[in-house]
Amino acid sequence: MSFDDDDNPTARAPSQGADEAPTAEDALDDGVPDYTLFSSTFNKKSVSGKIIRRGEKDFESHGTQAQDNTLEASRQALEEVLSYTRIHRPEAWIRAWYFPDWWTTQRPDCGRDDALLHERVVVVEHERGNWMRDIGRAVSGSKDQLGVGRLWLLPEEALYMIERGTMDIWWPDKPFGELLPKCVDNGPARNQFGPDDYDAGVPLSLEAAYSLMVGYEGERGKTTLPKFQVYSHLKRAGFHVMRAPTVLPGQNEPSSSQSLWQWLFSFVSSASRHQQEPPYGPIVSPGLYRAYRPVYHQLAILKRHKPSAQPKEYHPVHEPFRIHFHVWKPAGTPFSKKSPPPPDFRIAVADTADSELPTLEEIEALLESTPLDLPNPAWQGPGKLYQRLKHGHRNVLVAVVDRGLVNFMRFGEGAFGEEQLFERFDTRGGGGRGGKKGGRGGGRGRGRGIGRGRGRGR
Repeated sequence: MSFDDDDNPTARAPSQGADEAPTAEDALDDGVPDYTLFSSTFNKKSVSGKIIRRGEKDFESHGTQAQDNTLEASRQALEEVLSYTRIHRPEAWIRAWYFPDWWTTQRPDCGRDDALLHERVVVVEHERGNWMRDIGRAVSGSKDQLGVGRLWLLPEEALYMIERGTMDIWWPDKPFGELLPKCVDNGPARNQFGPDDYDAGVPLSLEAAYSLMVGYEGERGKTTLPKFQVYSHLKRAGFHVMRAPTVLPGQNEPSSSQSLWQWLFSFVSSASRHQQEPPYGPIVSPGLYRAYRPVYHQLAILKRHKPSAQPKEYHPVHEPFRIHFHVWKPAGTPFSKKSPPPPDFRIAVADTADSELPTLEEIEALLESTPLDLPNPAWQGPGKLYQRLKHGHRNVLVAVVDRGLVNFMRFGEGAFGEEQLFERFDTRGGGGRGGKKGGRGGGRGRGRGIGRGRGRGR
């Protein structure tokens, strides 16, 4: 028997009701698996068709025998899962070769459409299965060139394929052309080496693959351990995940920083430039007000933030607060990795061991590197106010990795100034609440203004 935990990913994003949409954290959060259910699927043929049920946590001991028995059963099931021997079925065996420096010396004729070509270090000998929907990329170009037309993997993709028991990656001992001949008309040509021909190379263990493809930030052909943990976490949950381009438009444009005092006095100078009333006396001029609009217009001293598709200036992004992965929810429609739709989530990866909470400048630069994402047009009306504000006009998920545990924090660009609540209490003509000229004003009582007292202003 072979063990392939997610040959056909069955995880589903939370269902979206008519009145309530799932948050990004709910869609990406993965509960604690029930290892008892996981272990029970080993004796069945369709191992990959079973969903690991999410369980409830007991944070404190109840002191009961039932809780101790449940905990012991879960531990026993976990031990059985970890001790299970994972082997490859002969009909589903896939081999790949590790060539980390191939595309640093080779220049494909039409391979410029792949911005991550130099990062692809593993080439698949022959493809089989439905895992290629969002994993790997076939290099385009002339068929007379070695490596063209074959599927190449990024380091996190290769490690994930090893962990799930789908692919066997080998270290080559023969030239590239002998192991992977040039493509023919009907597809990539296969060599004459079988799974026991160890003179062609040796298979890599999981530990060896980790040592070759896990490294520090910025190393070509390697990924960091936190990024791989986030990638594996999302893939096992059934999402489509692809690495985001390293450089995004506007990230390298210079931007001047300012101190706290400069930031505070910028609001004062901005307010003085836009102030129409003399800089003395009450903020709201005394008088009789029958609507809220003129009152709040006088209170709007500081210029409010208004999101724009093209920010006036771009702030440079810095690690780890930049977009690392684009994520799509599992859907019934076919997914194209060559021309994917706009991602459902944009995720940055931060490790608690070498990073702290992001500053305001880092969050601002992170949000500016994403396109404008307006709230759902169906979220109109006072009842959807919270959903509009929570979604914002730009949003990014930061995957926080704490010693292997992955949690998600959502940062969004809100537009509270665009939600003017006082407009709901004013009529179209600016009169009273009843729509009649000379009706009730903003305060209570006939003919009253905002403040107390008949006919008085505030």
